[in-house]
Amino acid sequence: MKSIKSNPYFIFCLFLVSLFAEKRVDLEQTIQSAEIVISAFTGDDSKDDFEHRHLTPHLHELTLHGYMLPDDIKTRLESSGYQFRDYKVNGDHADRDVRSESVGLDYMYDEGIFRFHYTLTGIHAVSSSDYVVQMANVFNHVYDTEINTMGYIRPPSDGWLPGNYDNGGSEGYDVYIRKLATGYYGYVQSEYYAQNTGNNENSPNVQEINAFTSYMAMRNNYNGFPNTELESIQVTAAHEFFHAIQYGYDGHEMPWLLEATAVWMEDELYDDINDCYQYLVSWFNIPEESLDKTGGTHWYGSYIYFEYIGEHLDGSETVKRIFEEGVNTDSEEDDFSHQAITDGLSPEHSSFKDALNKMAVANRMLSSSPGPGAEIYSYEEAEDFSITSPRIYTTKLFSEGSQTTINSTSLKKFGSQYSNIITDTPISAELTNLDGPQSDLQLHAILKTSAGYHLVKTGNPLNIDPGSGYEWLTLVVVSQDNVGSDFDYTIEITDGVLEIEPPFSFVLHQPENGQTIQTLSPTLSWHPSGSVNEDDVLLYKLAFGVNPEFMDTVYIGQDTSYSITETLTNHTLYHWSVFVENLSGAQIVNDGGVSSFFTMITPLPNNRITISKPYPNPFPLSGTTVSRTRIRIILHEEKKIDVSVVNLSGQTVATLFTGNLDAGYYDHFSWDGRIANGKKAPSGVYFIRVKSNSTHTWRKVTLLH
Repeated sequence: MKSIKSNPYFIFCLFLVSLFAEKRVDLEQTIQSAEIVISAFTGDDSKDDFEHRHLTPHLHELTLHGYMLPDDIKTRLESSGYQFRDYKVNGDHADRDVRSESVGLDYMYDEGIFRFHYTLTGIHAVSSSDYVVQMANVFNHVYDTEINTMGYIRPPSDGWLPGNYDNGGSEGYDVYIRKLATGYYGYVQSEYYAQNTGNNENSPNVQEINAFTSYMAMRNNYNGFPNTELESIQVTAAHEFFHAIQYGYDGHEMPWLLEATAVWMEDELYDDINDCYQYLVSWFNIPEESLDKTGGTHWYGSYIYFEYIGEHLDGSETVKRIFEEGVNTDSEEDDFSHQAITDGLSPEHSSFKDALNKMAVANRMLSSSPGPGAEIYSYEEAEDFSITSPRIYTTKLFSEGSQTTINSTSLKKFGSQYSNIITDTPISAELTNLDGPQSDLQLHAILKTSAGYHLVKTGNPLNIDPGSGYEWLTLVVVSQDNVGSDFDYTIEITDGVLEIEPPFSFVLHQPENGQTIQTLSPTLSWHPSGSVNEDDVLLYKLAFGVNPEFMDTVYIGQDTSYSITETLTNHTLYHWSVFVENLSGAQIVNDGGVSSFFTMITPLPNNRITISKPYPNPFPLSGTTVSRTRIRIILHEEKKIDVSVVNLSGQTVATLFTGNLDAGYYDHFSWDGRIANGKKAPSGVYFIRVKSNSTHTWRKVTLLH
């Protein structure tokens, strides 16, 4: 008996089934696009919701795949005003003579490369010719920025079309201003292969194969839109004209890439309008969905990916390279969008996966200042976004000696998922891909410390030590590849190990302790610290002031010097110290503690004695082993002095020093709170008195028991 597997007829049938299944997926998308276009062209508001306010991708879908539609849907489309077009011009086609958008528009206005079609009467009427002039000014600014400044190739012209084909009457890019269905900003309609070959004549050094001509429709008013009329025109022009540019590179490029970058372009040209923020809420509510998810508004929210690229990976130049690289592949045959992104990012030593992972981490922080070492994960306008965090998939409480598991079956390719962990002890997190190669998934841990900094770890497994305090700890799983067909995973959380070590000890450099300086604008410097973790980031905090007990933090950063910006006071004793802290919050102070220097631009009077405020005060210092209070003394000349402690009645309770001292700085005088016989003095207020035969000075100190 002949094997069924070797039967040619059976193999052919399997091929047809496979082909039909593949086409069926495309057909479903094309049918959905057809229904949306019919609704928009007929004014039916039944689909007027947030998911259906952008016609361009649906019109382009019909240009590419409308031939697959059933005849009844084709008839309904044509009745609504939609015109079916082949990629190429073949012979005379009287039914293609007039673009439906031009019907009823009896005026034209030429400005730059654009021809604007409009009317002053009927349902498509603009308020006045000034509206058209305003729109023309916006489009010329958009053209100048996107073409002349950013360097994109001008869209192909339709001037080559035969005379019986409607090209708007000139080689200019046609913009039809008319009444559009409720909620639609505008749209671009792709038409034919450029020059009937797919090659854009405006790029003489590049041979495109899928470039398309196009034209645009804009609203005759923007009443009821979230921004002003001018702002609505501006973001729409920036978005839609970029579609015209994109079609001039590769009209078969994937719609998610076209739409996400078009929204990104809005923000590039009109940064203060922020119309694009409207897409972030729904996008961040389902971060596990694919970056290139088909349909809906997710395409538009995916602009955040290119916002990240724009801010950190050579800005608009990289996005332009992506479209330039896309020309090198035939997108009619397959999806090369991710390859084009990787090729465009290559000069930045990045890739589609690298940028995807970095964006996923940045999306959890959502900060314009995530802290030292995490600057690569910032967004300039994060605090202005309409969201504060992506949706947290789950929150797990972990206690030492236990085991916790996170299970997920909802992560899609090129999506990310966020799980919060609450723990007082170190944890170890290990990710397992249940349905495909381990390399399909990437694990990150983000720790926001109590100091407000962000610490990021990447790998598998990960050990995370939260230290003594933190705001939140999040594990992030990124589906970074599509080798597998599913992305179910588990994360096993078990005991980790302690790893937070304080920074290495360090000493102050200049001025030296006790030094007299002859400037009122000194630079303070210190030797660098270090860490057992070579990837650790250290922050120095400089405390400075005239009172060693209440010094102000005047500098936080990674430098090991700081120039005092305020003008200091002559003949004054100043105090300073430096703390160093790592990203986990562990910190130490410089060896030797508080250091002091004295400013002296002009000589001191001969009888002048300068003493510091006692420190600590009150004393002993609660919660520490510090049981003495100290003062520092500066003498201009050799003197015999007496350093004593007196009570409120003026009685001497302790003598700290009596004798001759040379001119200079002395910081070893201290009182341990005991009287002359060695017993503890009662709690209360005392004075440390420094006197000579010509002068005396007092400082108040409080003793507590």
